[in-house]
Amino acid sequence: MHPSRQCHMIGIQPQELAWVRLLIKLLRHHDPLPPELARQALTYVDQIAESGAVPDGMRPAIRQQQA
Repeated sequence: MHPSRQCHMIGIQPQELAWVRLLIKLLRHHDPLPPELARQALTYVDQIAESGAVPDGMRPAIRQQQA
């Protein structure tokens, strides 16, 4: 059996596939640094999305210190 060249995913737009491929490439990288940086970036983006905050270029911890 040959692996399929196509994988259909609900909610992924065709123009987003390049970003998904890049993310997977980073997460599978042989050097441990790129996967960890990608994981931290995803965690940050997830936290911002959950909070509903408008990104202002500042990390949440810094924003809290200034308040």
